[in-house]
Amino acid sequence: MENVLTIAGSDSLAGGGLQADLKTFEELDTFGLSAVTSLVTILPQQVHVTPVANTVLAQQLTSILTQVSIRAAKTGLLGGVDAIHTVATQLAVTPMILVVDPVFVFKEGRTDRQTTELEQMKRDLLPLATVVTPNLAEAELLSGDTLTRAEQLPGAAQKIQALGCPNVVIKGGNRLPGNQAVDYLLTPQGEFWFRTLKVATPATNGAGCTFSAAITAWLARGVSVEEAVQRAKTFVRAGIAYGVRFNSTTGSVWQGAWRQHGGQQRGQS
Repeated sequence: MENVLTIAGSDSLAGGGLQADLKTFEELDTFGLSAVTSLVTILPQQVHVTPVANTVLAQQLTSILTQVSIRAAKTGLLGGVDAIHTVATQLAVTPMILVVDPVFVFKEGRTDRQTTELEQMKRDLLPLATVVTPNLAEAELLSGDTLTRAEQLPGAAQKIQALGCPNVVIKGGNRLPGNQAVDYLLTPQGEFWFRTLKVATPATNGAGCTFSAAITAWLARGVSVEEAVQRAKTFVRAGIAYGVRFNSTTGSVWQGAWRQHGGQQRGQS
C-alpha cells in the first residue's frame, strides 16, 4: 500500500479539507497522512481561516517526511506566505508526486488572500507540482484571464502550465453554463475534455478537495495523469450524487459513495 500525504486545512463541516482527503485516500486503498495548515470554519456565505503557527506546520512535515516514505502528496489550503515557503522548502528536497490544489476560492466565498501569497505559490510551489487543479475562479487568478465559457479553458491552462507545472486540470464544475460539468486537462502530450451531467444537489462541499485527493491516490497507485483525472471525476461525481445534505441549502460530498454504489452514479450520461 502506498503512503500519501495531505497538507491542508481542517474543515468544520468535514466535506472538504484534510478530512475529505483522508477519507478519499482510504477509499482508494492508500494510507493517508496529514499535516494541518489551518482551521477552517464554514458558515453560509462566509469562511473563517485560522492558520496554525508556521513552526507547528514545519514540525509536522519534519515528523512525516523523516519517518515515512511518501509516494505522493497534495496541498490544499496553506494559509499564508510563510506556510507556502515552508511546504515548498521541505517538498523540494523530498522527491514525490505532488498535486497542488490552489485553494483560494471556496463555494462560500473567497479567502482573504494577499497578492504576495498568490505570487509565492506561482514562484515556489507550482514548479514542484506534477498536477495543479484550480477551479474556475482560481484558474482566473493564476492565469489572469476571465473565464465564462468552456472554450476559454485551453488558453488559461496554457498560461498556468507556463508557470512550471506540466499538467493542468481546470475544474469547470457548476460555474460554467449548461447541463454538463466540464473539466479540462492540459498535459505535455495533449489536451483532454471530461464531461458529465450536472447533479442538482446542494451537497457539493468538498468536491474540489475530493477530486484532487482522488487524483493523488490514483497517481500514487501508478496510473497515468489522464486516467487518474478520469477516475477522480467518476469518484467525485458519485460523492456528489449521494452526498450528505445538512439542510436545504448545504451539504457535503460522501466519499464512500463510489464504493457502496459500485462506481455508479445517478443520472450519468
